[in-house]
Amino acid sequence: MKVYCIFCKSGSEDIVAEKIAVLSPELEAIIPVRTLQEKRKGIWESRKQHLIPGYIFLYVKGEMSLQEIKRLLDVYRILDYEVGSRELMNIDYEYAMWIYRHCGDIDTSKVILEGSTVRVVDGPLLDGIGTIVRIDRHKRRAWVEIDFSGTKHIVSLSIEDLTSYVA
Repeated sequence: MKVYCIFCKSGSEDIVAEKIAVLSPELEAIIPVRTLQEKRKGIWESRKQHLIPGYIFLYVKGEMSLQEIKRLLDVYRILDYEVGSRELMNIDYEYAMWIYRHCGDIDTSKVILEGSTVRVVDGPLLDGIGTIVRIDRHKRRAWVEIDFSGTKHIVSLSIEDLTSYVA
């Protein structure tokens, strides 16, 4: 499977993905979102938010011309490498496939905190993508450093702490 990534105007990801689906039905456009747990008025609620605003991943089996997509309104550019390739490679490809395996929906991971060690037992973080750099038990968040497109991004993802359930 070949994977590409486009950078578009933040907030217009859904519209661009719909236009791509009409132009190229053979492409699967995924806008990665994360599920965040937030406490409002004393009750924990789930809320969806874009994982990396402005980015859409394109998955295709076989060859594909991206010329029509490049011309769409609100598309700034198709990510590429110095060697001239637009197809994602190496760690970028691994990251894109992690998103694909989770259907673009990065949900809450379940963890057990053992001193300063975090053991992931279920969820997207179980795949070992990125490095957990900080945990906030009170807010149920893990800050994860992910390397994508030559830049390190730190994103907060929801976690459920199972430590109190372990006997």
